[in-house]
Amino acid sequence: MISAIMPVYNAAAFLRQAIEGILNQTEKNFEFIIVNDGSTDESEAIILSYTDLRIRYIKKENGGEASARNTGLENAKGDFIVWQDADDVSLPMRFEILRRNFIAPSVGFVHSDFLVINEKDQPIAYWQSRSIEKARMLRFFLRSGTPFNNPSMMLRREMLEGFIYDTTLKVGTDTDMVFQLARNWDSVHVPEPLVLYRRHSNNLTVQKNYVELESVHFQKFLNRHSLEELFPELDWKTGGLDDNKARASILIAMFLSRRAMIANAQSWYEKAINSVNSVDSKIFVHAITNLINGKPEFALGLLSTCANRDHVVENYMGECAALLGQTEKAYLHFMRALELRPNYDDAVDNIKGLAGITKFRQVDSSWIKFGYASTHYGSNVPPA
Repeated sequence: MISAIMPVYNAAAFLRQAIEGILNQTEKNFEFIIVNDGSTDESEAIILSYTDLRIRYIKKENGGEASARNTGLENAKGDFIVWQDADDVSLPMRFEILRRNFIAPSVGFVHSDFLVINEKDQPIAYWQSRSIEKARMLRFFLRSGTPFNNPSMMLRREMLEGFIYDTTLKVGTDTDMVFQLARNWDSVHVPEPLVLYRRHSNNLTVQKNYVELESVHFQKFLNRHSLEELFPELDWKTGGLDDNKARASILIAMFLSRRAMIANAQSWYEKAINSVNSVDSKIFVHAITNLINGKPEFALGLLSTCANRDHVVENYMGECAALLGQTEKAYLHFMRALELRPNYDDAVDNIKGLAGITKFRQVDSSWIKFGYASTHYGSNVPPA
């Protein structure tokens, strides 16, 4: 059985669509746990207007998103868990498709893409996820954030055994869950938009202090893992410890800056400056600082003076060249990095990234076919 859990807090505007999206699933074997987290609007009246026996209604005092999720988990009886936000819409086949992709006991969760809609149900964006090996989860989280969004996932109940959502977090409770659990399980990606994710003025992600709130859970992630875990590409056995710390710290500063977490980035920059020992490490720290400040030409010049141009230096020389539009030069640096360290994931991703300034072709062209029609036919699109 599937347990669908929906925390609700003052969600009356979109609540009926959210509820009916669950009740209309082609998969019928589920319970629907609705946790009213102290709503003061018409949410309760809307919930109570439904008489479907699969609904289990729980009312509690307001405790925040994490508290509501914990309440739902405590009451769930299913073998699989699905989260439903009170302003999103599940397509009718969502449960059926996600459930059938648990193809092995090692698969802890299945996740899909989703379509972003606005208050008027108009499509405004598309979120495409991807499959990521559990061994590469930390790297992806550090560089890009979560590759999986809570509303798009179905989780095996065993995956959540003993887990409790952190009630101190105001943003990123679901991301924190993924940080902790996803690296321990295999996953399957379904490349279809099974959820309509609603973006509107009341979303936490559009609040003015969102970045500040997000940085809290990201710092929690950094505190949980050593630099050796986060940067396995650095030579921790024979390389200088301080120099490796300096390299790792300045790279964290760059990743934070790219996500607008400037205050946190500054603290990691200071750690880098305080750790440098060798001349090459000083050059690397100053080069990445220039990259952070939008000066790839200066960064490239600095990196080219390193006495030891190892795989990491070659990779970031490639990044600088790519940012300057020097595609062929960037490609050579990335390939050189892979010659020096064949399993260096950053260089592989950067070769893929060159498609952004050359030509990218995706086998699945369904997401662009209407753009083609509007371009070639204008307002006179022929009838089907």
